[in-house]
Amino acid sequence: MSVDRPTPSETPHRRRRWVRRLAGIAGLAVLLAACGADGTDDSPDAASSEDDDAAVTELAVAVASFDLAVGDDRRLMAGVFSPERQLVAYGDVEFALAHLGDDGETAGEITQTATASFLPVPGMEPAGVDEDRRPQLVEDTGSGVYAAQVDLDQPGVWGLRVTATLADGTEVTGNQRFEVQPEPLVIDAGDPAPAVENPTVDDVEAGTATPVSVDSRAQEEGAAIPDAHLHRSTVAETIDAGRPAVVAITTPVYCASRFCGPLTDVLAELAHDYEDVAEFIHLEVWEDFDEQRLNEAAAAFIQTEAGGNEPWVFLLGGDGRVVARWDNVVDVDELTDALDALEEG
Repeated sequence: MSVDRPTPSETPHRRRRWVRRLAGIAGLAVLLAACGADGTDDSPDAASSEDDDAAVTELAVAVASFDLAVGDDRRLMAGVFSPERQLVAYGDVEFALAHLGDDGETAGEITQTATASFLPVPGMEPAGVDEDRRPQLVEDTGSGVYAAQVDLDQPGVWGLRVTATLADGTEVTGNQRFEVQPEPLVIDAGDPAPAVENPTVDDVEAGTATPVSVDSRAQEEGAAIPDAHLHRSTVAETIDAGRPAVVAITTPVYCASRFCGPLTDVLAELAHDYEDVAEFIHLEVWEDFDEQRLNEAAAAFIQTEAGGNEPWVFLLGGDGRVVARWDNVVDVDELTDALDALEEG
């Protein structure tokens, strides 16, 4: 796969734009930019229905899934915001979907609805709210999304309508479009994982890798590698040993979405809880951020011809194949359930 990245001669502005392409929900400003000038897709064809008489408040919706392809039970995530830039959080909302054709020019009818539950970003959960309450507005923007399993039976452009009933009874809604590929661009469940020789603490000690290329948090000269237990094994040797693995591709310092650092911390804790079940391996995205040079090991997992996104987490079985994958916002409960199943199996 080709690596779409700027050269060192490009301006810092161009470089920042490319890093943003690697981001998930990189804060509210980027979310609204993804939605359009006013945060919404105002096309009447975006998941439209005949019964649209109710007066509602328009929401900003940003699809947060990285790699949507044709298939059943695809995880669709969306960040949802008020016009006042507050996050809609907790409870459930409704996703309504319509296929809008290959180029998005076809008027679509809603053919599928799904209940989407709030999924907080690991380590960044909104504070001061009751998880059992209806959706509500909070100030912690970027700290969670709504997620649902949906069936995507056609490639092309789809329309998403999000409808929520807030705790005060107000109905709010918003539209957005997203693209569905014929096949996943990133390795999917059932695919063999790339048996990469990622840099480890041993490589740093041997002088063949820099600390920052193993973990971007090791910024200072002579800095120790944080969470060294995430950097002791390569994916290749773990696969060769027939051992399951949790492979996290993050860049804690350079992650524009701010999700990578908290996620890496959560996985470092889980690594202790499940050390007898699986090897936990962190792959730093950047070999050299200033030179815009990617780590080949990370690129082998997440880079596509169009670029790349992070963070990602992959669960590998003992046979080296992907059991499950989580893009952008990891569902920790799903991950631990899958690890428990591996332990019991």
